[in-house]
Amino acid sequence: MTEEERHNREIFSRTGALYAQFLDHQDKKRADQLAAIMKKAADEEVYIAFTGHYSAGKSSLLNTLLGEDILPTSPIPTSANLVVIRHGEDKVVLHTTDGAYAEIKGSYDKEQVQQFCKDGEQIETVEVYAGFKESEPYAAYIDTPGIDSTDEAHFLSAASVLHQADALFYVVHYNHVHSEENMLFLSSIKDRIPNLFLIVNQIDRHDETETKFEEYRRQVEDMLEGAGIPKESLFFTSVTEPDHPLNGMEQLKKHLQKLKQQAKTNLWSLTERKVAHLVKEHTEMLIKDDKNGSGEQFDKQEALVRSVEDELKKAVQQAETAEKDIRKDVQNILQNANLTPFEMRELASAYIESQQPSFKTGLFFSKAKTALEKERRHAEFFADIKKRTEGEADWHIIDTFTKAAKRYEADSDELIRKIQAYRTPLSDDITAQALKQGAAFSSEYVLTYTKDLAEMIRREAKRQTAELIEELTAYVQTKNGPLIENLKNRLEKEKKIRDELAQSAKEERNALEKAARVRALWEEELTCDTGNGDWYTRKKRLAKAPVQKEKPKEAVRHEVSKPEKNAMKELPIKEQTDRFYELAGILESSSILGKQAEAFRSRIERLENRQFTLALFGGFSSGKSSFANALVGEYVLPSSPTPTTATINKITKPQDGKPHKSAEIVFKTEEELDAEMLQLTELKDADVKGRSLKERWNYAIKKGKVPGELIPVIQTMLQAFDTYEEQIRQRLTLTVPVEDVKPYAAEEKTACCVKEVTVYYDSPLTQKGITIVDTPGASSINKRHTELAFQYIKDADAFFYMTYYQHSFSKGDRSFLKKLGLVKEAFGMDKMFFVINAADLAKTESELETVKDYVRSELSKEGINRPKLYHVSSKEELAGKKEAFYNRFSDVRTGLEHFIEEDVMRASCAQLKTEADKLCGMVEQLHESLHQSAEEKEKKKQRLESSYEKALGDISKRRTSEVIIRKVMKDTEEQLYHIKHRLTFYANDMLKTAFHPGLQNGDWKQNISAALNEALKEFRFEYIQELKTLDIRMTGFIERHMTEEWMENCQKKLMEDGDFSIYVSGENEFAVQLKEVAPVIDVSVFTHHIKEVKSPKQFFEQNGKAAFVEGLRLSLQKVTEKWLEQEKESLSERYTEQVRRLQEDMADKSLSQIREQRDTYLQGLAENTSAREIEHLYEAEKAWKKKDEMLKI
Repeated sequence: MTEEERHNREIFSRTGALYAQFLDHQDKKRADQLAAIMKKAADEEVYIAFTGHYSAGKSSLLNTLLGEDILPTSPIPTSANLVVIRHGEDKVVLHTTDGAYAEIKGSYDKEQVQQFCKDGEQIETVEVYAGFKESEPYAAYIDTPGIDSTDEAHFLSAASVLHQADALFYVVHYNHVHSEENMLFLSSIKDRIPNLFLIVNQIDRHDETETKFEEYRRQVEDMLEGAGIPKESLFFTSVTEPDHPLNGMEQLKKHLQKLKQQAKTNLWSLTERKVAHLVKEHTEMLIKDDKNGSGEQFDKQEALVRSVEDELKKAVQQAETAEKDIRKDVQNILQNANLTPFEMRELASAYIESQQPSFKTGLFFSKAKTALEKERRHAEFFADIKKRTEGEADWHIIDTFTKAAKRYEADSDELIRKIQAYRTPLSDDITAQALKQGAAFSSEYVLTYTKDLAEMIRREAKRQTAELIEELTAYVQTKNGPLIENLKNRLEKEKKIRDELAQSAKEERNALEKAARVRALWEEELTCDTGNGDWYTRKKRLAKAPVQKEKPKEAVRHEVSKPEKNAMKELPIKEQTDRFYELAGILESSSILGKQAEAFRSRIERLENRQFTLALFGGFSSGKSSFANALVGEYVLPSSPTPTTATINKITKPQDGKPHKSAEIVFKTEEELDAEMLQLTELKDADVKGRSLKERWNYAIKKGKVPGELIPVIQTMLQAFDTYEEQIRQRLTLTVPVEDVKPYAAEEKTACCVKEVTVYYDSPLTQKGITIVDTPGASSINKRHTELAFQYIKDADAFFYMTYYQHSFSKGDRSFLKKLGLVKEAFGMDKMFFVINAADLAKTESELETVKDYVRSELSKEGINRPKLYHVSSKEELAGKKEAFYNRFSDVRTGLEHFIEEDVMRASCAQLKTEADKLCGMVEQLHESLHQSAEEKEKKKQRLESSYEKALGDISKRRTSEVIIRKVMKDTEEQLYHIKHRLTFYANDMLKTAFHPGLQNGDWKQNISAALNEALKEFRFEYIQELKTLDIRMTGFIERHMTEEWMENCQKKLMEDGDFSIYVSGENEFAVQLKEVAPVIDVSVFTHHIKEVKSPKQFFEQNGKAAFVEGLRLSLQKVTEKWLEQEKESLSERYTEQVRRLQEDMADKSLSQIREQRDTYLQGLAENTSAREIEHLYEAEKAWKKKDEMLKI
C-alpha cells in the first residue's frame, strides 16, 4: 500500500468517525452531505455543476457540451430535479422523493427521460448513464432547476448540490446578467466552491448598435469584481449561433477539459477542503447552538436574582418599617415639644387659683363676678394650650406624616387631606381633668400640674396619630401588594432563567468539548475505527419507475389576440365625426338651438383632439424601451441588455414649438432628491443636518449615518446635483437632440437627478395623439416609481405589460400582476395588453404556443383571464425584417388601433350619437308645436312646467343623497377586509422564504435581524401596493355607482314624463391623485421574536422556524389591522368627498341640460316663434337623420 493510499484510507476512517459524530450531534443534514462527498471520492468522480436562472439555457448548454440532446429544453421552467449525467453503460437511475430508487437498464427513450427530469413531485434525482463522446468516465455533469424559480422546491434542489461540486458554472441569460439575485447568489457561495464561473449565455442577442461589447463586458466584469470573483471566470456563449463572433463555446470546452483534469488530479485535496468546510460549519453550529456567553450570563443572572430578592424583602418590610419609623418620629416630636413653657405656667397658675374653693373677686355681686373671672381665666388658658399644642406638636406631626407619605408613595387624596387636617383633639375640660382634688395652690403644685397636663396632651396626640399611622401603613401594604406579587413572580422567573443558564453554561462547556473532539478527529489525524468500510453508501429500497402522467398532444394553434368584430358594420370614426359636424352646422343656423349646437360642436372637437396615454410596464430587462422604439419605428429611447429605464421617459408628437427629434429634460427638485435619499437610507429628516442638500448629506456620511453600501449611491446623486445645480435650483428644463438622451434617461450617474424625459417624435402613432410612457416599473421599491406606476395604471388610456420570451415572471412581477388582476374590473373597458418580447428566440411555432399557454396560465393564476396576449420581436421589427410566425407586430398595431378606434373612440362616438338623437328629438318637438292650437300649447306648457319642477326636485334630492356614499362605504369596508386576508397569506409565504438556511453563514443573529428588516420593508411595500390598488378600484366603483344612479335611475325617472333627458358621465373629470400611503413600521415591535431564536439548530431542525414565523405573522397581522383601522377613516372621508363632489357636478350638469331643454321647448311654444325657421330646421334635420340611418352610424 502506497503512502497516498494509506492517507486516503485514513481519510475514509476519520470521515466515518466524523459521520458518526455528526449524527450523534443531531446534524443529519451535514452527515448526509459528508456521506455524499465521500461516496463521490470513493467513486473517484469529478462533479461539474450547472446552475443559474431558469430558462437561461443551462440544459441546452449541457446538451451542446455533451454532444447529445439528453436534457429537456424549453423557454419555460422545465428541470424540476437534479440531473446527474455520467459516462457508462446505458441506464437511468431514478431516486424518488420517498427514499427509494428505480433502474432502467439498457437503451432508453430520451423523451421518457426528459419527462422524468420534469417530474419534481415524484423524482428527486435523475442519473443518466451513456457513452457520451464529450464526457470522461470520471466526470459527472449536474443540471439543476433555476435558482430564481418561484417554486421553492426548485431552489432547494439547486442549492443541495453545492457542497459536492468541484466546479460550478453559473449560467445567466444575456439580458438578465445584472439581476440582483445573481449578486446575492454568487456572493453567498464563492467561498464554498473551489472553482466558480459565470457563463453569459445567448450572446447572439448582443446588438452592437445598442451597446459596445467591450462596454458590456466591462460592466459584467465589474459586477463579478463586486462579488469577489476574478474576471477570468467569465465566459460568453451561444448555443443557437455556433459561428457567432462573440461565441466562446470552444474556449469554454477547452477550459472545461483542463478543469476536469485538474479536479481529477486534485480530487483528494478538493475532497479534504470540502470535508474541512463541513467540519467548520458543524463546529460553528455546535458553538452557535450552545455558546451564547452562558457562563458570563449566569454570573449576571445570579446577581440579578439576589437584587430581586433584596427588593422583595424591602417591599415586604416596608409597611412594618413605615409604622415603626413614624411612631418613633411622633414620639420624638412629642417628647421634645415644650408644651408648658414659663408663659403658660403663669396662665396655669391663674387658672389653678381660680379653681380654689376660697377664690372670689369683688365686693358687690361677687358671685357673678367670680364666675366670669373663672371663665375668662379658663378660656385664656385653654386657648394658649391649643395654640402651643399646634405649634409645638401638630405642625411637626403633619410635616412628619407628609414626608412619610411622599417617601412611601402614598398618594391617596383622602389620606393627604387627613394628614393636612390633623390636629391633636383637646376637650375644653382637659384643664379640669389635670387638677388633683384637694391639692393646695402653690408654685410647686403649678409645676406638677403643668407636667401632668403636658402628659395628657401627649397621650391624646399618640392616640390620634395611632389612627393615622394605621391608615398610612394599611395604604402602604395595599399598594405594595401588587408590587410584592410582581416581585415574587419576577423572582421565580429570574431563578428559572438562572437555572436554565446554569444548564446552558454546562451545555456550552459540553459543546466546546464536542467541537474540540470533532476538530481533533479531522485536524489531528487521530486513528479511528468506524467498523464499517462503506459507511457512506446510502441504502435504498428498489422500486419500480414512477408512472408518468401522459399529456395529450395538442395541435399547434395559430391563435392571436384579435379584436372582436361588431355584428353591424359601422362608419369609421372620422366619417362619424364629419356627420356630427354636419348636424352641428344645421343646428347652429337656428337661433333657438344655437347654444346647444355650440356645446355639441365643442364635444366633437374634444373627441377629435383627444390625447391618448400608452404606458409600458414590464419585468426586469423585458425590453420595454426596445418595444417603444419599435412602436414608433426608430431608435428613440436608449435600450441596452443592462437595465436602463431609471426615469419616466415619454415619446409624443412635436408640440409647443418643440421640433421633431428633440428631447426635453425635467430635473427633480432639491426637495425631491432629498426625500429620495431619505427613503433610500431609511434615515429621518433629523438625522441629516445642514442648510443645503450637500451639507446635509456630507454631514450624514461623515457621521456614519449612511449605510456603507449606499455611500456610493448618495455620492453619485450629490455629484449629479453638483453638475446640474443651476437647472435644479431654478427649475429649468434642458432641451437636447434625441441622440443625446441616453445619459439623462439611462445612465444612473446623470439619470438619478432626472425626473422625466420627453422625446418629441413625429410618427404615425404619435400623430394619432398617442403618447408612449416608458416606466421604471411598479416592482421597484422606489417610492416615486411605485406612485407613478399606479397613477399611470389608473390614468393611462391603455398599457402594455412586457414579459421576456425566456424569462416570464419574477416574484416582483407576480405581485404587480396580482394587483393588475384586482384592478381590471374597475375599468370600464379592458385596457390591458400583454406582450411576449424577444419571441424570435422561438425555435418552432409549437414551442411558441407552449410559451404563450404558459404565460396565459400564469396570468390566470393572478386573476387575469382571457388576456389580450401578443408576441413580438422588437429587435427584428427595428431591423426592418419581414414579419414571421414569432414576430406579429402588425397584430399589436391592429389591436391597439382597434382599442382606440373601436373601444375608446367609438364609446365616445356613442355618447355623441345619444346627444345627437336628443337634439333631433328637440327639433321634432319644436316642429310638432307649430301645428298645435293655442289651447294645446298651453296644456303642453303647463305639463312641461310640472315635469320641470318634478325633475328639479329629483335632481336636488340626488345631489345630497347618501345612497352612493353608503354603497361606497360598504365597498370600502369589504375591500379592506379582503386586503387584510391577502396580506396575511402574503406575510406567511414571504416570511417562510425570508428566513432560509443560508442565514447560518456568518453572524447568525446579525443575519436574521437583517432578514427581518428586509422582510418588513417588503411587507410594507406590498401593503402600499394593496392600498394603491384599492384606490384605483374604488375610483372605478364610484364612477360605476354614479353612472348607475344618474344615467339609469335618474334618466328612468325623467323619462316617465318623456319631456326631459340627460347625459352625464360618472367618470371623474377632476384630476384625482392616488392616496398618499406611508405606513410606519416600528421594528422594536418585532425584536422580541429575534431574542426568542436560540440557535440555527433550534430554528431549522427543532421546529423553531415555524413558531418564529407564526409569531411574526401574528405581530404583522396586528400592525396591519392598526394600519387599516387608521386608513379606514381617512378613506371614508376621501371617498365621501369624491362622491359629494361628483354629485354636485352631475347635478349642475343635469340641471343645466334640462333647463336648456325647457327653455327651448318654451321658446318653440311661444307665439312669436319663427315658423319658417323651425320648418327649415326640421327639414334639414330630417334629411340628416335619413342619411344617417342609411349609413348606420
